[in-house]
Amino acid sequence: MARISSYDLDTSVSKTDKVIGTDSSGNTTKNFNMGDVANFLNTSSLINVNGQVVYKLTGNNSPAAGEFSKTGSSNNFSAMTSFNFSHTNTNNQNIETYLNYFDGLRVVLTQTDDQNNFGLYNVDSITNTGEGATFSTLTVTFIEGNGAMQENKFYAMAYSPKGQTDKHYEESVAFNNSTTPPFTRTINHNLSKFPSVTVVDSGGSRVIGEVNHIDKNSFTITFKDTFSAKVYAN
Repeated sequence: MARISSYDLDTSVSKTDKVIGTDSSGNTTKNFNMGDVANFLNTSSLINVNGQVVYKLTGNNSPAAGEFSKTGSSNNFSAMTSFNFSHTNTNNQNIETYLNYFDGLRVVLTQTDDQNNFGLYNVDSITNTGEGATFSTLTVTFIEGNGAMQENKFYAMAYSPKGQTDKHYEESVAFNNSTTPPFTRTINHNLSKFPSVTVVDSGGSRVIGEVNHIDKNSFTITFKDTFSAKVYAN
């Protein structure tokens, strides 16, 4: 075989071109198709592009490493209500902490070999099954998309800024729900976060009360006097 440096340089690379290398199984010399190399890089999680994660869809509700499963009334992207993502990605790394980052955000899920098949979702909540959990469950609301999901296909999930705005809530409240102080109201904002709270009375003045967050979707606020106000959470 001639020296590699003696071969002509091909400046027009296509997916059907081949490169030569060594197969790790048996250490034999083989040709590798560029399209196959690209597909391997797309599905192996060896390259991180804009924080996306790549998983293979499985029918197993307790997905193995590098896999995720779905729950929905059909295979259409629009029918999905939740996904189970293994904490271990296709590169055998535990990314549980990163998966939890998507809580409350919008994500786009795209089939790696056909980007016309995709779904945009709001991640409403993320739960694990406790100590020793091997996967996280993402409960989602479908926003928009196209096509249907297929088992054994690979899908990339990434944050999407489309339509993503800071979530806020406001409610008119009368702090007069008892005959004697203190006057406490429960605000169910359903923002899936611990928001900052501002109270403005009917005269337009900001007033300070005692706020206690019950969970990510509700809090109580207490005052010593009766009055009407607007409560803002964001």
